Amino acid sequence: MDINQRHKIILDAIVSMYIKDGEPVASQALQDALNISVSSATLRNEMSRLTKRGYLNQPHVSAGRVPTNKAYRYYVDNIDRTKHISQQDKKAIEENFDRLDGDSQKFLAGAAKLFSDLLGYTVVIAPPVDDELQFVNFTAIKTGRFNIVLVATTTRGEVHTRVIRLSSEITSSQISQLNQLINMDLCFTCYDDIDNVYFNNLITQLSKENKAFGQFISGALALIADANNKSVYVYGQEKLLSTDHFEKNIGDLLKLLADTDTLKQIITPKYDGVSVVFGDELPIKNIENTCFISTRYFAGSAVSGTLSIICPQTVDYQRLFLAIEYFAQLLTQSITGTERK
Repeated sequence: MDINQRHKIILDAIVSMYIKDGEPVASQALQDALNISVSSATLRNEMSRLTKRGYLNQPHVSAGRVPTNKAYRYYVDNIDRTKHISQQDKKAIEENFDRLDGDSQKFLAGAAKLFSDLLGYTVVIAPPVDDELQFVNFTAIKTGRFNIVLVATTTRGEVHTRVIRLSSEITSSQISQLNQLINMDLCFTCYDDIDNVYFNNLITQLSKENKAFGQFISGALALIADANNKSVYVYGQEKLLSTDHFEKNIGDLLKLLADTDTLKQIITPKYDGVSVVFGDELPIKNIENTCFISTRYFAGSAVSGTLSIICPQTVDYQRLFLAIEYFAQLLTQSITGTERK
């Protein structure tokens, strides 16, 4: 550690003051805030040392100091992790969380919207990645002359549905025949293990017998592909416009949010707990003033997804850390069916 305890106190105060007011911190204002028996001259000397070590910048000769990215990194790495979420934030999250649509295909999208609206920042939720995801049952229900609703249940207890529009009518007995076929060949089989050549041949063969048969099998495969979709849920992009921090690079940020693969790499935590990545730490241009606060939630013992907040660097990190941890806990409890504590 290259700073002493006094430096730590000064640095924590400057970062906190700058986050709150957005103004360079002068030595006199720092002395008033710290309420310690150290002269403003001594504080100026200590601030100069921190500036030389790369923790502070001085925008103008007569101005106070502002924290650098190095200071933010030190601040978040040493934040107090023993604190608990405030009762006000906890109550607001719980009351709204309990109103979420429990449908497995709408739940995470609704959760991203809710968390973004509560915090006022952009939120990203990456679904759990389960390479062993399997289906345990398929049921086709005829809802019209040419419409079939295919309902499928996974080993995670999720229910997926897909409306399949047929070009010709098939009988109930034919639907039963096709149900038997996909349950026999697709149940308890991982998506990556599906032989596409075999099913393409099957679709071609069935289509020769009845075009609607091939359309049914194609719909079943599309449903399985959707269940294994590696996309993310992003909500609150417009909130990037509510702060002047992103005026110059809003286009670059929106481009990043649309790049699912890169975005997932950035927000995936490298360790347990809350992870923070700053834009200047990434090999991406024009996002230096961006902060990604992320943590995992779980859909099983070894299956996890990611919950992330995208915000400016000047935020209340303590509050956001506690909020994201608690929201991830609720996601885990809801998905796994465990009792809320």
